[in-house]
Amino acid sequence: MVEMMITIAVIGILAAIAVPTIGNVVEGSKRGVAENVVTGLNKATREFSHSQWDLRSTPVLTSGGDEMLMLRTLQWRDPDLSGELNPKGPFMRTDWNPDTSTSNQDYRAMWSGSTWQLIEPGTDGAGLKIDFDGSDLGTPYTHDGAFKPVGSR
Repeated sequence: MVEMMITIAVIGILAAIAVPTIGNVVEGSKRGVAENVVTGLNKATREFSHSQWDLRSTPVLTSGGDEMLMLRTLQWRDPDLSGELNPKGPFMRTDWNPDTSTSNQDYRAMWSGSTWQLIEPGTDGAGLKIDFDGSDLGTPYTHDGAFKPVGSR
């Protein structure tokens, strides 16, 4: 009986140590995924700028509308397929359809005017909400014929 109580006590101590550590691992994984999303957005922005034109705009810090417009620009394919060597897009996967968020409990990708930045939970600001359950992936976004991408030639 004493051995069983000692075993239960040891298991309880190990569980008390392991549970907070597992929480840190999950949060660290979320931060890593969010950093990868922002890195992908910045890479797509550079590729767009090399292929099309300079991708710059004035950021709107209070809404995610400018982030969504920038994302749709990166998902756009230039219909002018003239003989240039550079690809015409899309530069970001077209089946990514995130929501915008101003909640300080979400990881968000914020447009700064020329690059993307990660906004972590606990920080105010608007941006594209980074989901971790795949709910933001689905049907490819289709641009209408009147879509005008951001930037200048």
